[in-house]
Amino acid sequence: MTKIRIDLAYDGTEFHGFQKQAGLRTVQGELEHALYDILGHDVEVSGASRTDAGVHARMQVVNVPYLSSYRVPDTKWLYVLRRRLPKDLVATRVMLASDSFDARHTVNWKMYRYAIDTSPVPDVFMARYATHRPFLLDRDAMRRAADLLIGEHDFTSFCATRAQQTNKVRNIHAIDFWMEGSILWIEVRGNAFLQHMVRIIVGTLLEVGTKRIEAHRVKSILEARDRRKAGPTAPAHGLCLWHIEYPTESDAFTQEEPITLSKEEQ
Repeated sequence: MTKIRIDLAYDGTEFHGFQKQAGLRTVQGELEHALYDILGHDVEVSGASRTDAGVHARMQVVNVPYLSSYRVPDTKWLYVLRRRLPKDLVATRVMLASDSFDARHTVNWKMYRYAIDTSPVPDVFMARYATHRPFLLDRDAMRRAADLLIGEHDFTSFCATRAQQTNKVRNIHAIDFWMEGSILWIEVRGNAFLQHMVRIIVGTLLEVGTKRIEAHRVKSILEARDRRKAGPTAPAHGLCLWHIEYPTESDAFTQEEPITLSKEEQ
């Protein structure tokens, strides 16, 4: 076992995305700072997804090198790490992983959820996590449009023009919709995603829902491979990286039992 896998959750509001950037607060930067405090030397983490500024994560995954000489006992990693991370960034699980594990490249699939607050008056407690759209949406038309995106396609039309990926082919496994109170959830699951891809899909579906774009036109938008043909990029704060699925890792350590503090720690 040569790597440590760390599962993270974070409120992306105050972060300039996941990836480390000089002079800016990022998830990677905060995590590497905490790991430096623990290990006494610099370590670079590799993340599953480079979420944009303002995007949240219920499950982000990173890997770091594992050395048997680490000063932290295996079963204490989660506790020690949690104490050093800020309140808007939480380590939810720590486990050993094999050398073949790569947080970014061994993913089976990823799932994002986008929250839309459809109430006439915005819910102040959801303002950081849902986009407010207080108008009637044709959800049947949105579903018909979404069905046209299922499968393997070139998603150039649904990708940021400045994206660095040269191969724009991705496989969307499913797009689902449901209501919870006044919140419309849009869930997108696929093998991988391009920069802004989910947000552009949501922005386009919202255009369909408000009848600015006819549902059947999504097929021609996809085939055009032209970002200008699709709808706007939906705001970042409504998006959450919800789940990442990997092949099963059999050898792991986790700390999920209640923590008992010593008198000195209390």
